[in-house]
Amino acid sequence: MAIRQAEVPFIRGYDFGVGADLMSGSPMSEVVNDTHTGVADAHGANVQFRVRRIQTTSELEQSLGLDVDASFGSAMFGAGVKERLAFVKSAGIQASSLFMTVTVQVTLEFLSIDAPVLTTDAASIADRPDVFDSRFGNMFVRGISRGGLFIGILRIETESTQDAESISNELSGTYGLFSADVKVKFANTIKKFRGSLFVTMYHEGGPTDLQIQDPADPAELLKCANDFLTSFQTRPADVAVPYSVTLAPITIAKGPLPLNAEQILHSQDVLTFCAKRRSVGLDQLNLLQFISDNPNRFDFSQSASLQVIQEAEAASQEDLDLISACASSAINSPANAKMPADFAIGIGQVFPRTKMPQILPTLQPLPIDFDGVWENVLTNPDGSVRGSTTWTMTRIGPNRYDATEQGGGNAVGTATRTDLTVHLDWRATNPGDTNHGTYDWTLNPSVTTATGTARGADGVPVGSSMVRRS
Repeated sequence: MAIRQAEVPFIRGYDFGVGADLMSGSPMSEVVNDTHTGVADAHGANVQFRVRRIQTTSELEQSLGLDVDASFGSAMFGAGVKERLAFVKSAGIQASSLFMTVTVQVTLEFLSIDAPVLTTDAASIADRPDVFDSRFGNMFVRGISRGGLFIGILRIETESTQDAESISNELSGTYGLFSADVKVKFANTIKKFRGSLFVTMYHEGGPTDLQIQDPADPAELLKCANDFLTSFQTRPADVAVPYSVTLAPITIAKGPLPLNAEQILHSQDVLTFCAKRRSVGLDQLNLLQFISDNPNRFDFSQSASLQVIQEAEAASQEDLDLISACASSAINSPANAKMPADFAIGIGQVFPRTKMPQILPTLQPLPIDFDGVWENVLTNPDGSVRGSTTWTMTRIGPNRYDATEQGGGNAVGTATRTDLTVHLDWRATNPGDTNHGTYDWTLNPSVTTATGTARGADGVPVGSSMVRRS
């Protein structure tokens, strides 16, 4: 069943066109354009003035506009009614006492939005119910009742329910309680039944200086009520307040129609297509990036050049960005979902941009590792053999090795490999031996031998070195 219109007390944050949640009464963002007007040729005011006896809390709540049936219960539990509920609670309505009320309600010209239209922001996400509801709720403020509300309570505490009825009968009529000519009779009746008198009032709008001068004089309530009413006759714009609003379901506002089944299916097709193309595009991008980052591992002699690979890589990244934007657009606006090619045209781009090279470079085998045991023969500049040692290389990371020498100065160090070149920093560990230096070798393609130069601590060559894998 469709949500019906509801009238609830005004709370801070309400204004024409503002969204609201029916259950909590919480004001949300503006959802309908504010184009409120009054009823044509009906600019007068409604005034209710009533003096009555009340016997239940429910009767007092109705006098304060807390009508459970009219607001579907939301008026009793939403924010903004705590002052009225606090007044109801403080009144302490119960059967053993006599309660009389003076109620004045002034309603100025009712203003409302006759032809509600969704705001631009609301219309743009009307096809996203999850986002729409959390931002705007399910109702909007269509009308606002202005004016004021006054209620005064005269409470006479008695010793029994029978005494309360007796006082009411002796004073014969509710208006008699507030008549000056029965003031003496009223006082004598209270004294006779040993009753206690209390006067309280609550008002929204009206003069800010309403006061009860004599809490024991019920006529004070009548005077305050008349002063309240007079203020609306002389300066209504100054004393009026919004004290109730009419909430209407947002669904009555003019805006985009809800998604139909075909639109929902199409948006799902777009997301599915984008997901598949994204997977394919990531595979292409990963391959192109690997080639670009490791050109030394590929043979380009019979394939596309490195520049062509890099251009395809950049285009592939652009395609992935567009696919992401296309999917995001379909999620945010399912009614306007488009496939990537059409989406690209709409934003002045082209899809797809990636043109994979017909022939990709061939991956070369990984170079043979440098780790292992190597026999080193060191030769002086004059060609004479200076000595021989054994180096053990232990891999500690990509192209990095711990180096340990057996023989000579029993040196230790770290070797770093770049393609077919190796650089070794070493230092002797024999007692009293402070020698240190470097080796720079060039490996043969099969990584079985290497030749190079040995240098001392000052960087000056001290001889030639040749190493051979053991």
